[in-house]
Amino acid sequence: MLWLKALYPKVRLVLDQSTPAFWPGLREVMGGLIKEPIPTEAALPLASCRAVGGDAEDAVHVTAALLAFSAAMRLYDDVEDQDRPDSLWAKVGPARAFNFGSTAHVLSFDILAKAPLAASRIRAINQCFIDSFYELAAGQDRDLAGETNTVEDYWLTIELKTGAAFALACACGALAGTDDAALIGGCRRFGHHVGLTLQIFNDMDSIWHPNGASDFECGKVTLPLLYAMSFDHPGRSELISYVSAKQVAPNAERIKAILDATDTRNFLLWAALKEREQALAALSICPDGEGKQALYAYVTGMFGDIGALQKEPLR
Repeated sequence: MLWLKALYPKVRLVLDQSTPAFWPGLREVMGGLIKEPIPTEAALPLASCRAVGGDAEDAVHVTAALLAFSAAMRLYDDVEDQDRPDSLWAKVGPARAFNFGSTAHVLSFDILAKAPLAASRIRAINQCFIDSFYELAAGQDRDLAGETNTVEDYWLTIELKTGAAFALACACGALAGTDDAALIGGCRRFGHHVGLTLQIFNDMDSIWHPNGASDFECGKVTLPLLYAMSFDHPGRSELISYVSAKQVAPNAERIKAILDATDTRNFLLWAALKEREQALAALSICPDGEGKQALYAYVTGMFGDIGALQKEPLR
């Protein structure tokens, strides 16, 4: 993947040169993107561009714009949820954090407008950004409004949030390399299923391998708990009572113990494997082997520590 790594410094350079020099505070916020290591999701638009037969270098500005866009979405999310005390909003206040987020959002469109691509491609990619933002915002609103009370509700929410975000990254990369709607659609579907795979693993990690407080300790009701409430087992009514009474946080350890006694983890792993299967199938029409290999590596790499999450061997 040397061709891919060789493009990362160019992405960082675009971000560095696009961020206003007169605003040190913004440069500090964006510094995590400008310095090494670059976020792993940067591989998606670059590899998608090559997978459809394009020159991956044509996706450098698109990738930089996507990273700025992603930073904006994270800042918005942190301000709205205020559930991570190590986030920027806790250091500078919600108002300034929102201001940085809105600036990063504008920066993404500024970078895209200056991409050395045909005007028609820039318009198509710009519209893809806009359409995806509507989906992301709708998913966030469902989350904030508490509209995720069943597995089906939660699935729709993460399709609009995480699925749409990764679909955007891959579709925009493809748009930088081709006008073929079928190839662009294949990359979009790949990204959608990759996003759902990642969300499943994030939900699992936040319970069984949390970095800090678990989702249950924060009172969150995510896919593992919703799934365990959806089928018959000895602890089901107990789980439902905790959620109904909004008593998830005080009973976090008990809830985890009930999930450990069910087949929840194996179901989630099975669901993640099915999403990976659909992601890889979506790439079958793409012509470039090197680009597809990089995308394959991204999604299959998520399963490197599958044994740590698995309760017992999958049948």
